[in-house]
Amino acid sequence: MSSFKFPEQKAVSLRHRIADDIRRAILEGKLKPGDRLLELEMSKQMGVSRGPIREALRALEQEGLLHSQPFKETVVAEFSTEEVVHVLIPIRLTVETYALRKALPTFVEQDFAFLEQCLASMRVNGEANDVVGLVESDLAFHEYIVVKSNVPNLMNIWSSIFTRIRMHFYMQDQHFEDVTKVWEQHQPLLDTMRTGDVERACAELTRHIYDTNLQSLGLPVPPIVGR
Repeated sequence: MSSFKFPEQKAVSLRHRIADDIRRAILEGKLKPGDRLLELEMSKQMGVSRGPIREALRALEQEGLLHSQPFKETVVAEFSTEEVVHVLIPIRLTVETYALRKALPTFVEQDFAFLEQCLASMRVNGEANDVVGLVESDLAFHEYIVVKSNVPNLMNIWSSIFTRIRMHFYMQDQHFEDVTKVWEQHQPLLDTMRTGDVERACAELTRHIYDTNLQSLGLPVPPIVGR
């Protein structure tokens, strides 16, 4: 394992608490892709038996944060450019644009006010160089649109990729030259949404997802019809 050490756990800790600690360590970059997770060593550090640790590792593997094979070590999963470009971006585009089509016609001033608060939070966290707070505010902005679509199956899909999106946001923000500008990337989207024009808003959302994801990877942004 790396030099990172887990805090000691109380005897009453459940597997979800252990999973939360491991997940946080991965998302905050304290555990890097490829780092090995050894049950025995973690058991000693946390002061718990290997059973709940094994269950936590299994849960995180299902989330895509860990990778293991039978009778082999468990490691922090890689998060490749290929996955972002060919899996994460297409899924996000499908889910979020569909959600926006359903949600935007129902938006009232209270909804726009919430999204404005998300932008304000992004700005404050960016100026404080608080990447954790910045990511959570960014996620809250996008998740709100999905929730407001009121399509249960869509929310299930979003929930299944939420951890991977969060992980990518952490990695993405760490590559931005100036995280104080992240909130500004959302302002054109919110301004377009306020017009109530669903097609324009979906086009702007598509531009936003492509630009923020591909530019952070140093990849060219493809032309988008209607831009």
